[in-house]
Order: sequence, then structure tokens, then C-alpha cells
Amino acid sequence: MPPTLSAQPSAFRRLLLVAGAVVVVIAGASQLDRLFSGGLNAPLDFAAFWAAGHLTVHGENPYHGDRLQEAQTAVGLTDLAVIAWNPPWTLALLMPFGALPFRAAHGVWVVLHLGLMATSAVLLWRAFDGVKCRSWVALAITLTFVPTAFLIGNGQLTAFVLFGLAGFALACRAERPFLAGAALALCATKPHLFVPLGAWILIAGCRSGFGCRVLLGAITVGLLLCVPPTLAVPHVWSDYITAVTGPADPRLRPLSEWKPPLVGWWLRQAVPGTPFWVQWIPMVFAAVAVAGWCLKNRTRLTPSELLTHLPWLVGLSLLVAPYGAWQHDLVLLLVPILAVAARMANPPDRRSVAIGIAWLASVNAVSLVMMVNSSSSEWYVWFAPCVLLGTAVLGRPTSPSSFPSRREGEKHTADCVLPSASKSASYSPLPAGRGVGVGPTQ
Repeated sequence: MPPTLSAQPSAFRRLLLVAGAVVVVIAGASQLDRLFSGGLNAPLDFAAFWAAGHLTVHGENPYHGDRLQEAQTAVGLTDLAVIAWNPPWTLALLMPFGALPFRAAHGVWVVLHLGLMATSAVLLWRAFDGVKCRSWVALAITLTFVPTAFLIGNGQLTAFVLFGLAGFALACRAERPFLAGAALALCATKPHLFVPLGAWILIAGCRSGFGCRVLLGAITVGLLLCVPPTLAVPHVWSDYITAVTGPADPRLRPLSEWKPPLVGWWLRQAVPGTPFWVQWIPMVFAAVAVAGWCLKNRTRLTPSELLTHLPWLVGLSLLVAPYGAWQHDLVLLLVPILAVAARMANPPDRRSVAIGIAWLASVNAVSLVMMVNSSSSEWYVWFAPCVLLGTAVLGRPTSPSSFPSRREGEKHTADCVLPSASKSASYSPLPAGRGVGVGPTQ
């Protein structure tokens, strides 16, 4: 019989919980009223996404400088037009918001993204075998992570990407490959952030039946996402190619003029003339190295391999991205953070937990000071390496093949049941899911 911790809170804790919930509801209601009534300024990035969705819904070119500038000027932006450089399949996610009035769309966007962030935290916690009754730890880490504030404040869509990664990890853990691929397709909204990870999944996926079904799910959902924008604007693909490869539009700010917090950008500054192609060098080297490693070791995509390597491949992909990886994109670092946090809390190591809290609080504090002082984006280049170094020092995520398992048939109740030492039991982290092993499969 495994040891248990009582989940029955004291009367004082119940009182604190109720009081906290009341405060959150009141504060949230007041902000939602301001949000939907226009009391809060809509951010630049959301204006770009809304304009792209709005033009697509009305059958117009969402990458056209003049039309973008007109649509964005109508909602209060007077600077250069901002283009959503995301591929056309992303428009399938933006079109429902473009069909709404701007203020209503912004309010729905914020509420949805807060929900996606919270849901992603819980899914990742379960994917990495975090104890169910401590899911609040994942929520606390996620909602206090400074990149989350950047994400919501900037109106960005990286919450969709994190949700895709979380669903991918959990579905792989439950050995549901098609569902895993379907979730993974959401990551294609920002493909430049996942080139090394994509190389690993493509090469390793082709070597197992499980991996092939993952790829099939990703391709199927990816094709479905292409349907709405193609039906609305049949020439949207040529419009996108023209915007990316054509001559610079003076009404649009090109990617080469942005200052992302990337090693590649700093490398580019050291080269005379600062040619844009230099930013791509780290990504190319990393992708080639990952591909070579996969081929040499004949890696196969299995739940065990995937959950072992996913946190570090996500971190590596962010480090070497050729552009983007802005402060709001750094929410993807929650994958390695929560992987390590789940391990540290299962069962809890008080010393490691204390060090982890101090480390993450320090990272958040420094970035919060930079945010308050409006530091330029390129100076956040330290953030991703620091987070990944901290997770490496605190401990690698436990390999799924060695995850302590719960006894077969044991119900997931509110009780905080610590895992037993047995590795032969089956455990599916999905609600009402099949009991499955987490070792290598076909």
C-alpha cells in the first residue's frame, strides 16, 4: 500500500481558498468589463492578427500592405502596418476573431489564451507524471512566469503552440499517436521555432509504426487547417509567397529590421554589413546535428523517447531560432520547466524545491525589472539559456521508461497518492483513458 497524504484541507485553508477565489473573481470581472468595453488598449500584435483574419473573412489579401494599414488604422494604429508573417494555415485560427468586432474579438482572445495557458500547464504536468493533487504547482509556475505576462499583454498566439505541445506530449504518453499528431499540427503556426525538434520528429517518426501515425495525424490536421483560408481567398498562397520573397514593402516592417533576443541576431551584428542570412546559421547547425544524431543512433519515435527528449529539443529549438523567439514565445520554456518541476514534486525534494523556487523567482524578477524599464527585446537573449541551464542543474526530466507508475486500477481521486516503486503497472494520464505502458512501442 503506497503512502498517502491527506487531501482534506483545514478550515483555515478552506477560508483562505474561498477568500482568494472571491478576490480573483472580483478583480477578473472588473478587468473583463474594461477589456470588452474598450477600457484597455488592444496590443499591436493582436491588431495584426485581427486585421489578417478580418481581411481573409472578407476575401481579401491578408498580406497586402495597403489593406493591412487601412484595417489597422481603423482600430487606432497609426504607425507602419504590421503583417502576420505566420503561414496561411494560421489564418484558420484567426478568421473567427476577424469575423467579430475588434473590441469583442480582443476580449475573447485574452480569455481564451488565459484558458489555453492554464490547460497547457495541467496537461504538461500530467504528461510528465506530476502528482495529480499538485497540479496547482504547474498553474502557479505558468501564471507567474513573466513570459506569460508578455504573451497576454502583447496579444500573441503562442498559447496555441504551447497547447499543441502539451496535447502532443500527453497523447504520446497515452499511446494515442493520431491525436498526438493532431495536437502537434498547432506548432506549425510558428514553424521557425521548432526546426531541430521537427527534424527529430520527422526522422525518428519514419522509423516506427507509432511515429508514422503521429506524422499522419499532423499532416491530416495541417491540411484541414489549410481549407478555410483557401476557400475564403483562393490566391492566399501566392499572396504569402509574394510577401515573403518579393521586394520590401515600404508600408511593412521586414523581419530583417526586428531585434529578437537570439544568439543568431547577436552573431549577425558581429558580421560586417549585418546580413540577415547570418541569423540562420545556428538553426542550420543545430538541425544538422540533431539529424545526424538521429541517423547515427537509429532513433525511433516512441512515447518513452519522445518524453525524454521533448523538453530539451524544445529548448534547443528556441535557442537557435532564426527569427522570432520573442519574450512572449519564451512561454514554450514551460515545457522543460514543468518537466523538471513534476519530477522534483514526485515525491518532493525540499532542498531542490527551495533552490528551484529561488532560481525561477530570480529569473522572473530580473525579466520583470527589464519589462518595467522597457528594455529592448534583444537584451532578453540571456533568458532562454539561463532557464535551460537551471533546469539542467536541478535535474533532467525522468525518462518515461523509468517513471514510477501507479498501481493498476487505482483511481485518481483528490487524494495525493505518492507513486509506488513498481514499474510494471499501467497508467494513462488521460481522463478515462486506456491503461498503457510507457515503454518503447512499435
